[in-house]
Amino acid sequence: MVCDYYIIKKQKLNVHELYKDHGIYWYDYGINWRAFAAFLCGFIPVLPGFAKSVTNSLNVGDAWKIYTFAWLFGFTIAVLVYYVICTYISPPTSAMVDVAVYPPQKGDVSPDGSGDEVIYKGEVRGDEKEVSPV
Repeated sequence: MVCDYYIIKKQKLNVHELYKDHGIYWYDYGINWRAFAAFLCGFIPVLPGFAKSVTNSLNVGDAWKIYTFAWLFGFTIAVLVYYVICTYISPPTSAMVDVAVYPPQKGDVSPDGSGDEVIYKGEVRGDEKEVSPV
């Protein structure tokens, strides 16, 4: 998630698409195979060390040493693998947006340029309930 948001997508998301079924961030059967592959590459090398931590008498050679800094090793490998997959092997082109689209924040000015504050759905102002255009 860190690599995807900060490096691949450069902090540009369409927040409205995050909540749509089969939107631009939907993956085949709901599984991001790129992220799953990166996770496995970061997770599998530390398994021998994990097994040794559970059963100390288990002989795994020097593989247990990686487990002593597993989070750093796993994170670094997963970020590198995800970056390589998304940059050189299979870029997620449909999920890339040119401009970040975020929901309006309290105090934002209306998009029609009238200078009015955005009124949120369900927000009560005075005696009436008003709904902002979406």
